[in-house]
Amino acid sequence: MRACSIFALAFSGVPAAAQTAAPEAAAKPPKPDDTQIVVVGSRIIIAALKDVAIEKEYDEQSVASYAVSTVGELLDRIAGENGDDGPSILVNGRPISDLGDIADYPVEAIAKIESLPRGAAARVGGPVGQRAYNVVLKRSVRTLTLTASRLAATEGGYGTSRGEALATYVRGQDRINLAFRASDTGSLYEADRSVVPFVQSLPYAPLGNVVPFFGTNVDPALSGLAGSPVSSVALPAGTTSPALANLVAGINRINPDQLARYRTLRGASTSYETSLAGSKYLTSWLTFSANGRMSWSDGTGRNGLPTGRFLISPGAFSPFSVPVTLLLSDPARPLTSRTQNDNASLSATFVAAVGAFRLTLLGRYTRANRDYDYDFLAPVTGGFVAYPAATNPFGGTLAGLIPVSVRSTTNTTTARELSEELEGPLFTLPAGPVRLRAALGFVRSGLDGVDANGAVRTFRRNELSMRAGLTVPLTLSTSPIGSTDASAEIGRLDLKQYGKIDRYALAFNWQPVNAVRLSLSQTKDGTPVYPDLLAAPTVIDQNVRYFDPVRNETASVTIVSGGTANLANETQRVNRAALSLSPWTKYRALVGVTYSDTLIRNQIGGLPPPSPVVVAAFPDRFVRDGSGALILVDNRTVNFDRQQIKDLRTSIDFTLPLGHRPAALAPARPGAPRPAPPPQLQLIAHLAHTWLLSGKSVIRPGLATVDLLNGGAVGIGGGRQRHFVDASIALMSGQSGVRLNAAWRGASYLAIGSSAAPDLLTYQPYTKVDLRGFLDLSAISPTSRIAKGARVTVAIENLAGSRQGATTSNGTLPLYYQSIFRDPVGRTVSVELRKSF
Repeated sequence: MRACSIFALAFSGVPAAAQTAAPEAAAKPPKPDDTQIVVVGSRIIIAALKDVAIEKEYDEQSVASYAVSTVGELLDRIAGENGDDGPSILVNGRPISDLGDIADYPVEAIAKIESLPRGAAARVGGPVGQRAYNVVLKRSVRTLTLTASRLAATEGGYGTSRGEALATYVRGQDRINLAFRASDTGSLYEADRSVVPFVQSLPYAPLGNVVPFFGTNVDPALSGLAGSPVSSVALPAGTTSPALANLVAGINRINPDQLARYRTLRGASTSYETSLAGSKYLTSWLTFSANGRMSWSDGTGRNGLPTGRFLISPGAFSPFSVPVTLLLSDPARPLTSRTQNDNASLSATFVAAVGAFRLTLLGRYTRANRDYDYDFLAPVTGGFVAYPAATNPFGGTLAGLIPVSVRSTTNTTTARELSEELEGPLFTLPAGPVRLRAALGFVRSGLDGVDANGAVRTFRRNELSMRAGLTVPLTLSTSPIGSTDASAEIGRLDLKQYGKIDRYALAFNWQPVNAVRLSLSQTKDGTPVYPDLLAAPTVIDQNVRYFDPVRNETASVTIVSGGTANLANETQRVNRAALSLSPWTKYRALVGVTYSDTLIRNQIGGLPPPSPVVVAAFPDRFVRDGSGALILVDNRTVNFDRQQIKDLRTSIDFTLPLGHRPAALAPARPGAPRPAPPPQLQLIAHLAHTWLLSGKSVIRPGLATVDLLNGGAVGIGGGRQRHFVDASIALMSGQSGVRLNAAWRGASYLAIGSSAAPDLLTYQPYTKVDLRGFLDLSAISPTSRIAKGARVTVAIENLAGSRQGATTSNGTLPLYYQSIFRDPVGRTVSVELRKSF
């Protein structure tokens, strides 16, 4: 509360007009125009959207049903359920240019969220053909919200602790929020799960194994003692001066490599993040908002053990009569990778009313720094690690001589952005005002890095963007065909020597009646290549498990990653037709049907597995030894010529009241205000099905088309599922309830093997169910100060503990595709305590 009081003092100079401009206010603006907030019934919203009906409303009970912490998390969930990929966000009826302005506010500050239909975003300068969401905050908020949680895997070996503090002050249109969060996650090792071990080409082990230096027999003398040829010897523990007789027990055996204890499925990580965001209504025509964010994180992974071969010659320390090879690994120095990230961003926005237009000026600065250190096994001349002649090879000191070096890379990217946007009415037609939007922006991005060899990497790019568009009302809702409008926009992103990206968007919206809305759109846009992908320092990782579909085997390879200098900019053309129906407003029902046709050119992605078609496209990316075994993969990002995806998405959402609404309680004494009625039990449901009609990709011009639905793959994963379903159902009473989320994914396929011996890997259909229960403690103890504003949540993710399986047509599953690697954590249980003061 003290922190909130400090926030309040900072806002004590708010003009009276600003203090009364609350979301629930009923007074009309003194002189309405298209830049002001206007009252439409009980709604307050920017005038550009005054005639746009709400498609769906999420009240406090609906918001609580998601059991999330912040506005950003909530908007992600809602937009995901609605299939949105770039909606515009408004706060208290006013559009914001940066989601960071509101993302870290607690959900307790929300009065409701209004979902506006597709096409609404263009009216406030947002993407054509997209929805807009209006976050309506409560009129007055002054809270400190603390959250602590612990998550643990039921199979053991994995856990995460999280904490969060949010200090919030809201008064009318003015607001400020301070957030701090931290998390700590432990390592999950292969030994913590039932991983089928990979077989090493050479049997390295901490205790050591002896194999022949030449031929197939370790030592004729030992074979004579054993009475049969000896191909390997597992050295006994604790013996520093072994005789041949001491080695008989280990004849034709090998000591285990114990790698499962030194390879992580999930590395350990620790992170901290803090942010400060606020908005102030300076005058009746000018608003200022700003947000800053800083984050720090570090992660550690383990990638096995250093290994070395030692030539043991006959002599004072060796019991063998001939030279032998000793294979050792060093458990005292597990191969470790360490990643440290620190990021910072700051943005400031001024929004001014200039006549009937809204002018937005945005400045933003971002910096991301990444330091990566990794242990690297240095090459050894001749293949054998040298050691002093006076050293006893069985004395336990040889493993420490295996040469391991630490390599480091540093990568810092920065971006400075300045943009301005103008939006407002040009002139008025019989159906309403024609609205203009125009924007001009400049971005200066850069990268400075140092690779493992000390080479300096630098990159600089200037980006100039321009766009202009119109939204034209064609008919009014009172016309025989209902309300119609059209939008058009053109733009260009000039990247100087890195090319140009032309943009355009067209949209047509038709609402014949209030319950039906059709939106048709075509957009063409592009994404400039991120500086990291172009110029990041080269990193070389050893002992990486990699599936080689040509030989149908899992190999331990060296992976090269980093920037690729000649990547082309990706462009995307999307045709979309979206139909939304609101047949039963009483139940807040919303039915959606969306058809999308997406064509991506110069698609940026990871290198696919080395199938014959991929090897033909990228022959220099896969290196094999003399026997044909894969030993190195250059995994740096590549361009694919084009990819086209066509899909059909259907969804339904509704809220069903259960039982009769409870009557309001009688006042405690005559004249006292009537208490609010008890909460009504409600069922909130969502169901969405996506049907992938087709998925085609061309990796390089002139190569065959890859069918992503029938074994083709682009990127590191497998093919695409034809069907996937997402569903949720929540049973709510006030702020307490239980929520069940379910996801079903259909089968997908990946062609493996060579042209001479093809095979098909099938990822089996998979269902995942999550259960979350949350209790508002004040509901069971209304008079308790401790219970007020307190919530306890218990969640079980992956309720059945299921993992997606895979099969091949010949019944032999490569070890790389073990289901444990698809989901190493499995079922988790978490407990969270949240308290608002």
